[in-house]
Amino acid sequence: MFLKTPKIKISEMLLKVAGNFIHMGENIEQKQEQLNCAASAWNIACLKQENRDSAIKKYMDEYKRLNPTFSENDFKDAEENLHLLIKQKNKLYPDLHKQIISAEIKEIEGKNHITVASVKM
Repeated sequence: MFLKTPKIKISEMLLKVAGNFIHMGENIEQKQEQLNCAASAWNIACLKQENRDSAIKKYMDEYKRLNPTFSENDFKDAEENLHLLIKQKNKLYPDLHKQIISAEIKEIEGKNHITVASVKM
């Protein structure tokens, strides 16, 4: 008889990678922004090493376009956070290459709940 090991959900893995980062948001909207960043970092981490730099550049170009009032320091901080999250994902789950296609945080009865949809690449 084989015992199945319990499958860990991608949402749980994402929280291990970025839980502290996500919870830096002061309200549900900011936490969703942090979650979006974490999901993007996760997806970039799943790319082959040679494709990551261009993906980071595309992400940061879009981030700058969407946040025109942010300072250069804000952009540097955002890119540093992206790199740290990528590093953490690869440290904890180096062989997992599922892409996150949707991530949402909701507050239910005073607690934050994260729902993640992913696809195997």
